[in-house]
Amino acid sequence: MKKLRLALHKGEELRFLSHLDYAQAVERMIRRAGIRMAYSEGFNPHMKISFSSALALGVTAAAEYVDMDIVEDDSVASIIERLNRVAPPGLEVLQGKELPEKVKKMMAICNYAIYEVTGPTTEDVDWNELLKAFNEASEISYEKVTPKKTRTIDVKEFVKEPITATVNDGTVTLVMGIGIYPQGTIKPSEVWNLGKDAYHWPITSHYEVHRRAIMVENEEGRFTPLEINY
Repeated sequence: MKKLRLALHKGEELRFLSHLDYAQAVERMIRRAGIRMAYSEGFNPHMKISFSSALALGVTAAAEYVDMDIVEDDSVASIIERLNRVAPPGLEVLQGKELPEKVKKMMAICNYAIYEVTGPTTEDVDWNELLKAFNEASEISYEKVTPKKTRTIDVKEFVKEPITATVNDGTVTLVMGIGIYPQGTIKPSEVWNLGKDAYHWPITSHYEVHRRAIMVENEEGRFTPLEINY
C-alpha cells in the first residue's frame, strides 16, 4: 500500500459544488481512472481518502489537497495522468508526491489560508489609505453567528497581516491571510462584510471568493502540504 498526496485545482465549473459533492466527484474520478484504492473495514467500507479542508459553497481554489491510500504499484506521474484523463471540467490534478506510511491528517496541520475576495467597488478611493484603520487596529470585535451559538471574537486573532487591495475596471480584489486554529477561524466573506458595514469600504454584498492557498504555518515559515517534510 502507498500513501499519496495530490494537489487538485477546483475551477469555476465547480464553484457551486458543496464539499460533499466535491468529495464524491473526486471519488468518482478515482473509480473511472481504475485506481485500486485501500478501503476501510467494517459494515460500510469506504475509500481511504482525506481532504485538507472543507471549502464553502461558491469558493474556488487554486490548489486543494487530498491524501489517498492505493494498493497498486504505479508512479505518482502515472496516477496523475490517469486521473486527469477522466477528470470532469473544472477539476485538474496539478502535482503530487508519495508520503511515509504514518502522517498527520492535513486537517490537523493546515492552519493558514490566503483568499482573494472580488466584487464591485462603488467609489474611486485610495484603498491603501482606506484599509489603514482595519490593518493597524490591534483588536476588532465581531459578533460571529453560527447555527449553534453567537459569540464575540477578535478578528485580528485570525487576520494578523495587512489586507491588500487591487482595483481593476470597477472591481476590487482584497487579498487576506486567515489563520485556522483549534478555537476557530473567520470566513473571508465575514471580513468583507465587516469592512463594508463597520469601516465603510465602498463595496456591495456581491462578491466571489477564491482560495489562493491552504498552508501549514510553523516556526520555520509557511509551506504547502506538498512542501512539508515528514
